[in-house]
Amino acid sequence: MQRNARRVARTATLATITSTVVALASFAASASPITDAAGAATAEAATAAGGSGVTAGAADAGFTATVTSAKGAAAADDPTRPGWTLVHSEDFSAPLTGAAAPWVKETYANPFDTIMDDAGLWYRNDYGTPWTTAFNSFATYRKEFPVGQGGWLTASLSARDWNKDGVIESPPSITTASVGGANAAVLNVPDHTGGAIFRPTNKLPDRYRVEYKLKTIDFGGKRNGSIEYNGKVNGYGTQGCKTQHPWGEGSRSPGWSGNAAAPYCEWQDVRSGPYGYNGFHFMSIVDFANPAPRNNHFWHYRRKVLMDSFSQHPDRVGTGTGGRVCNSTTNQYYNYRDGNFNTVNMWISGLPNWNPGPGGLAGNSQWFMTSCSGGVAEQQLSSAAELQPELMPNQFYTFAIERDATGYTLEASGNFARVGQKTLRFHRPFIVGNAPIWHYNVKPGEYDGRYNATLVQNDVNGSASWPNQWPAGSQYPDYFVIGDLYTNVYEGSASLTDIRLYTPQVASGTNLALNKPATAGSQCAASEAPAKAVNGSWTAGNSDKWCALGAGKWLQVDLQSDAQVGRLVVRHSGAGGEKPSWNTRDFDIQVSTNGTTWSNVVSARGNTADVTTHTITPVTARYVRVNVLTPTSDSDTAARIFELEAYSS
Repeated sequence: MQRNARRVARTATLATITSTVVALASFAASASPITDAAGAATAEAATAAGGSGVTAGAADAGFTATVTSAKGAAAADDPTRPGWTLVHSEDFSAPLTGAAAPWVKETYANPFDTIMDDAGLWYRNDYGTPWTTAFNSFATYRKEFPVGQGGWLTASLSARDWNKDGVIESPPSITTASVGGANAAVLNVPDHTGGAIFRPTNKLPDRYRVEYKLKTIDFGGKRNGSIEYNGKVNGYGTQGCKTQHPWGEGSRSPGWSGNAAAPYCEWQDVRSGPYGYNGFHFMSIVDFANPAPRNNHFWHYRRKVLMDSFSQHPDRVGTGTGGRVCNSTTNQYYNYRDGNFNTVNMWISGLPNWNPGPGGLAGNSQWFMTSCSGGVAEQQLSSAAELQPELMPNQFYTFAIERDATGYTLEASGNFARVGQKTLRFHRPFIVGNAPIWHYNVKPGEYDGRYNATLVQNDVNGSASWPNQWPAGSQYPDYFVIGDLYTNVYEGSASLTDIRLYTPQVASGTNLALNKPATAGSQCAASEAPAKAVNGSWTAGNSDKWCALGAGKWLQVDLQSDAQVGRLVVRHSGAGGEKPSWNTRDFDIQVSTNGTTWSNVVSARGNTADVTTHTITPVTARYVRVNVLTPTSDSDTAARIFELEAYSS
């Protein structure tokens, strides 16, 4: 089979499709026929078939919807955000030196899970042994490299070697360029089987704001009224076949044989026809570490909240409406088929269907927020706005996601079609009624196990179950994903800049180290553990300190999230009532964002003071470490620190 005839497309995912609606499985990705808790198809199924598209789905309580028409909101470049402290910012003015990293063959020796991961068991149970043959017909290669200050970002790419000869035919890339007069990262995915994303290297703080500017986008949709532009069809190249192989819809989905032994070109075509669509993830929050491009069905079980585009081919819309789009000025919906197909979907993932039935796929329920619904998340494909790519890069769009103590906020700003310059902002609590955001808890104490269940697959070629999909005591720290994260659909290019991470602003008098996890190289006794040095007390006696006699005389505190640190205070022996001659004489203070790479910010020598205060140029840090070089000014060899404190200023 010729290489061009083996091009693979990213399939559309199904969210909670039950056996009663398997016939609707072709409505995938953001446009899948959303089902309610009982598995009954909601109004989107009727809409796709040409119905009225009447709203269906439970209303939220406690949500917040904000629509702002502030002129120039998306054009401002001031990084100040009231109530937030900027801890990381990447403007791509420096070369991406890590981009020269080699491609590494994916062996799938350590899959993230056995459900819907690329080599997942689900497909084999559905399609049988021919699927394994299809999966093994090519090789996957990956590349990752650090980006930004301290490598706080990671660029992650995936590519396909069609004939397994060690040569990637159409590798994706992430480079830098001047776009519209600004430095930007350019993500280029010339084949829909590739992927290119940015993610954080470390988990996000418990509370945060992540934002960036999208300068250009070319992942399908209409340009000047046509789906065909620049020699492409909906953003795809016109040469060869482009299908979902091997991660197709469930075997019983309509429109194809469902036989995994079918030739590549007989799988579902993503360029046109009933499965034709393109898209881009403006930003998603996912529930696992080190996200990398994978098949789209995997991602539909791993996302918490997201903003994405969904560029359907007219063949896919057919005689139906294609969904609906909100006009945020009139707060009235119009049919997708009457728009420009460059939608902005702002939505959350809910509970999955725990038993999709034969030929089905694992996936989560999907809830969309728009100003037309007053910010209420509804189980019907509803786009909040449409971009105008023709205006870019002279104009850009800003996307942001925030997490606070009660829920997530999704925000999109820019000059949208039909409504002009707007900021669309929707807050959705973690739980509304009995409808949670999937895996919202980043700490065990935030969730009580009420939604725990077993995912069950009973299929023609095998059965499996995966218990404890959301147990009490679980935790799912947040990671964001920006870009083309599917390796069986999506093709095109985009450019972006100013990826920024904020944490809540804290008062300058707040001790960031107070009662945070502390470790040390050694300790004198169980009663003189490192936790004593961050407990907020230094006058409760000789045991109210950290003490070390071993060779490793260092004390470290984990601030638990990146923070701006501008002042450090160390309370030595004399501050706790012991001999002043035991005050730490020579020491360094270091900071790190990852606990591995350290920077010296303080070098103290010949100290005799009971309390030392060190004002430094504010620096982003998650970890603070005191390295004791000479513990005392006399012959005593023990290091003693009664308290270590860290402040923003």
